[in-house]
Amino acid sequence: MEVALVPTDTVLRALGVMERYRVRLLPVLGEAGRMVGLLSREHVMSAWEVDPLLPVSLVMAACGAPRPPEPRLVSW
Repeated sequence: MEVALVPTDTVLRALGVMERYRVRLLPVLGEAGRMVGLLSREHVMSAWEVDPLLPVSLVMAACGAPRPPEPRLVSW
């Protein structure tokens, strides 16, 4: 089973998913299911004090959440 968020999910939903599945880090998927970032429990808890209804995209931008590496072509 894959557990992930989308950028429009709220901090409230993120915390609920983290607690339900007992995880501290969740991928955030954009269009076509590509990962656009990672959201940690620490990011969620920091944003919770501001507004639990903030979208995770704003939290990722404000916290400098890690982004997945860009694919690179490797020449042999």
